[in-house]
Amino acid sequence: MTAGAPLPHRTTVTTAERRAFAAHGHAALPGLWDRALAEGLAAEGRARRAHAEVPRRGPRTPVTARRTAPRATPAATGPLLARVHLSLTGLARALTGRLLVPTFAAYGYYEDDDEVLLHVDTEHCDLTLLTTAFGEVGPLHVHPGLIGSTTERIGELAGDPSWDRAGGVRVTYPALGVTALSGHVLPHHRPGRATPVPSAVAALCYRSLF
Repeated sequence: MTAGAPLPHRTTVTTAERRAFAAHGHAALPGLWDRALAEGLAAEGRARRAHAEVPRRGPRTPVTARRTAPRATPAATGPLLARVHLSLTGLARALTGRLLVPTFAAYGYYEDDDEVLLHVDTEHCDLTLLTTAFGEVGPLHVHPGLIGSTTERIGELAGDPSWDRAGGVRVTYPALGVTALSGHVLPHHRPGRATPVPSAVAALCYRSLF
């Protein structure tokens, strides 16, 4: 996509969306962009896949020896994603009522399965906006009951074969918008299933200045 490519046409939130986020720590924000922008993100995500690398920094769940951690998720970014990230800053602030600034945005790639270990996002992700760039991934499972858990407790659960990986509140991503998540506070995971085609999720992170 060129520098003149379309950007999100909705950069405000409704009262219902703001209340949902405040009450639950997550909210679906559909209808932020049109099909042309969705196709642009998909094209950029596919093109950047060859340049994807496993991030050196990011959430690391300390699973026990009882469980083998899944393959790390390689990531890459691109100019269109960066422009969308910046353009949604006002929406992020309106949703949370906080002075948020963009930190990083990336496509995360899933080749064989879409598993994501139970974790919370880094301190750079007070708010995380998530959307499927291309392909298909299953719902994210969020766990309000685990808010405030230590990293060690989260690791124990992630490594426990008896822990119910089908539990939690299932959250899907709108096709032409994002799911907003209080990622640094609300523990979340994806149980994992075989992906019929290579897939990517775009994550856009913002942190609060105070």
